[in-house]
Amino acid sequence: MLILCVLPAYGDFKENHHTPAIVFYSPPDTIPPDSISTDSTTADSNVIKQSAESLDAPVKYNARDTIWYDLINQRVYLLGEAQVQYKDITLTADSIIFDWKENQVIAMGRKDSTGVLSEKPTFSQGEKKYSAQEIHYNFKTKKGKISEILTQEGEGYLHSEAVKRLPNEVLFGAHNIYTTCNLDHPHFYIAAPKIKVVPNKAIVTGPANLVVADVPTPLFVPFGVFPLNPDRKSGIIFPEYGQEQNRGYFLKSGGYYFGISDNLDLALTGDIYSRGTWLTNVASRFVKRYKYSGGIRITYARYRDFQTESNIYSTSKQFNVNATWQEDSKARPNSHFNASVAFGSSDFNQLFASTTNFNYLQNTYQSSISYTQVIPYTPFYYTISASHFQSTVTHLVTLSLPVVAFNMNTIYPFRKKEQLGDQRWYEKIGLSYTFNAQNNVAQVDSLFFTPNIFKTIQSGARHTIPISAPFQLFKYFTVTPGFNYTETWALQTTRQFWNPDSNMIEFDTVKGFASTRDFNFGVSTSTRVYGMFKFPNSKIQAIRHVLNPSVGFSFHPDFSESQWNTFKTVQYTAEGATQPYSIFNGALYSGPSPGKFGGINFSLSNTLEMKVFSKKDTVTQTKKIPILEALNLSGSYNLAVDSLNWSVITLSGRTLLLDKVNINFGSTFDPYIADTLGVRLNQFEWDMNHRLARLTNANVSVGTTFQSGKTTGPAITAEQEEYIESSQNEYENFNIPWNLTLDYSLFLQRVKTMTNQDSITFTQTLNIRGGFNLTKNWRINGSTSFDFVNREFPTASLEIYRDLHCWEMSIQWVPFGIRPSYSFVLRVKASVLQDLKIPKRNNWNQF
Repeated sequence: MLILCVLPAYGDFKENHHTPAIVFYSPPDTIPPDSISTDSTTADSNVIKQSAESLDAPVKYNARDTIWYDLINQRVYLLGEAQVQYKDITLTADSIIFDWKENQVIAMGRKDSTGVLSEKPTFSQGEKKYSAQEIHYNFKTKKGKISEILTQEGEGYLHSEAVKRLPNEVLFGAHNIYTTCNLDHPHFYIAAPKIKVVPNKAIVTGPANLVVADVPTPLFVPFGVFPLNPDRKSGIIFPEYGQEQNRGYFLKSGGYYFGISDNLDLALTGDIYSRGTWLTNVASRFVKRYKYSGGIRITYARYRDFQTESNIYSTSKQFNVNATWQEDSKARPNSHFNASVAFGSSDFNQLFASTTNFNYLQNTYQSSISYTQVIPYTPFYYTISASHFQSTVTHLVTLSLPVVAFNMNTIYPFRKKEQLGDQRWYEKIGLSYTFNAQNNVAQVDSLFFTPNIFKTIQSGARHTIPISAPFQLFKYFTVTPGFNYTETWALQTTRQFWNPDSNMIEFDTVKGFASTRDFNFGVSTSTRVYGMFKFPNSKIQAIRHVLNPSVGFSFHPDFSESQWNTFKTVQYTAEGATQPYSIFNGALYSGPSPGKFGGINFSLSNTLEMKVFSKKDTVTQTKKIPILEALNLSGSYNLAVDSLNWSVITLSGRTLLLDKVNINFGSTFDPYIADTLGVRLNQFEWDMNHRLARLTNANVSVGTTFQSGKTTGPAITAEQEEYIESSQNEYENFNIPWNLTLDYSLFLQRVKTMTNQDSITFTQTLNIRGGFNLTKNWRINGSTSFDFVNREFPTASLEIYRDLHCWEMSIQWVPFGIRPSYSFVLRVKASVLQDLKIPKRNNWNQF
């Protein structure tokens, strides 16, 4: 007899069955023992025996509409927003049948009046979640059968007509499609009759075919492997293919990637061209959180080029090395090590440049390695470093090794350890110390590793001791007397002599220790003056002017006099005229400058700002607007010479207008006239041309950025912002509808012509870059510059970007300039299918 009971589970029946029911164990499969029996060996009648087939944890279930119990068939029917929970497994659907005899559930959806399936069954376990048309799952064996499944695996989505789930969570699917498009009907997919999903490892397919817009393409593969592990994994790097005019067809950037660990990786890649050029590349990155980070890249290449004039091929070997090591400041508070190394063959950047790599404009290599150690509980610290400079134009290589710097922070030898009352003047006397020493060698790259390289070594050292004692005078003035002493050592000096045969000055190097010294003393005073102009009953409440005048006097003797043993004289004309020269010319550390100076230095800096009424500020109801952020004037007057006492006068400043426009300017003025060669003469401009000074050069730069609206979209983290900032070529900003940046620069210089007339030479450029969104998915970026002197556009670039939902399209065009080129790329957005793209490039050497 079939008995169907409409009963609540372990509670009173209610119309609303949101209260969950719990099935702890399966019902007993035998008749209970006699409750009257008094046999002590018989089990307590209040204790229910567990069946060997029962589950090891409770199963919770509930439904919105109805819960039906079929006690005969041992089933429960859950209708309307049904849910079953077992351990970390949750199953939801419109209706669920729970068979506690077989430990199995069957979940089904419900079709609406239009035949569309709603409230699809959803199976979730941990972070995994599947939706399907129907789900069969056995809690005991942990096996399941799923029809019409849709699940997200990594960056992709898997659609399968039928899936079998094993206890180890591995899925086997039949009639599958894999895509990175998140639509129910994807724009493209990879169709595979059979598929296997290993969670957090990979998706493996049999023969597969790429389908775009439901149209099969000729692209077939015998099998496919799509990694799912978010961690680094070793694997093949598929090359990029194409053609270049000079080097022919190529396979580029292909190789193998070794995901050694979360802290270290290695990539071995290479390029090969049909006309004989090839390149190998080894790149590795390493990072240890709160310790260090860095990387190394070594490239070796053979470049083969066809010479049209001689009708032959020429071959050259090229190499390039780049390495960095950045130590975290938290690793060792008292020491720090950094390294940045870059060197290579002179033609490498020019021969292996691309449209996205602008190293072809770089004509130097620079390297530096440094270690800094602070000596705890002392004012001392030292730095040991090495540096390298290489010019690809002159082929000159300069190596400085080692470079030593020993420093002492300012100490106050007369200051008391426990200060009581005001400080005395002598307690403010402070001194510091710096010692620098280095070896230096310079030679052309072809002769750098020859025995003669040791003959070009230069060595030198310098000691510097500054002493100062600042104090306040009349409360408003800061007076700073000071004394500076410098001593220079060298292991070789220079001698000059006149050669009557060639009528030229020739040079000779003298080996041996030599020293010289330089000292000066002076005093300076500075103060700050405030001026306030108020405007009652006006939107402009006040204008404040701040002046910072400074005046100082300094003196140093003429070290070209014979008693200092630093300068000698040499004949420089056939008539016998002589001139002084320093024997330390060309040394690592130059000696003192000739001539006596005893003069006055002066400077004046200004700031000007305005305070206006602001409704936006609810606290002070005012806003400060800068009129002039800085306006600086400086110069000097030498009392120790009998002519040309005034130095040139420098004037510079900066300001920000309307919170948008940055303006910077600078200029120099000379109060003396000049001859046709530009040499200053001891006659004032006022006496000759009735003007205070002569403008020698000036520069102005103006820059601003305009953009519409405010940025929208979800906030990003600081790490994401840092990565996007360092990888701007990989991202397009659709949050700003349009933006425009303008940078204008002007530099002019006044020189004298042979007819003693003033002539002004100048450069004037305007750089423009910007972008705008045509629609939600279309964006256009561009940049160019205009040379007003030559009346031409030196270069320009245009980029058109189209967001195609799961695909993206990019067109880049450089129509003219040093490297004209164009490129077209249509590719899938997701990185798991990053090699699924259609590229077309035409570089500068193919035009």
